[in-house]
Amino acid sequence: MNKLNIVLFVLAVLSALAVVSVQDSSRESFISLEKEHQRRADLEEEYRRLQWQQAKLANHGFIKAAAEQQQLQPPTMQNTKVVRLQY
Repeated sequence: MNKLNIVLFVLAVLSALAVVSVQDSSRESFISLEKEHQRRADLEEEYRRLQWQQAKLANHGFIKAAAEQQQLQPPTMQNTKVVRLQY
């Protein structure tokens, strides 16, 4: 009977250690998951900012103002060269 009590005690201790180990692993996984959720939110925010910036830069008025500021002129027939592709 004494050996049975010792075996049961060892099994109970091993079971308790396994529970602690699984809880620690679960906590680490949850922390990692929360970090990834935060990273995803940051990336979504950056994506929205980049979309807004792209829309701003693609605005016709903005492009026209930048072209005037840099004194750009539309291409003329003298500046245009037609290239034919040979198949």
